[in-house]
Amino acid sequence: MKNTRRKRIKLCVIYAIPLPKGKFAFGRRLKDANIAIYNVISDTIEEILQEEEYQFIVGVYDDVLKSGDWPVVESVPG
Repeated sequence: MKNTRRKRIKLCVIYAIPLPKGKFAFGRRLKDANIAIYNVISDTIEEILQEEEYQFIVGVYDDVLKSGDWPVVESVPG
């Protein structure tokens, strides 16, 4: 039998969002299925975000976050 364990999506988790040419953007999970996209683009997912400056906020389906295509970078206090 296949393991159908549900993956929970937590608030205030920061995701690395893959971009073309091997770059990454970063987004922080907010309430109401929104993600705040940071004003940072990096060559690696190890970049530590120093500022809480956001470029924009956008709605994202939970399927995208549960797929694993956007790796979790860290969890920050809300």
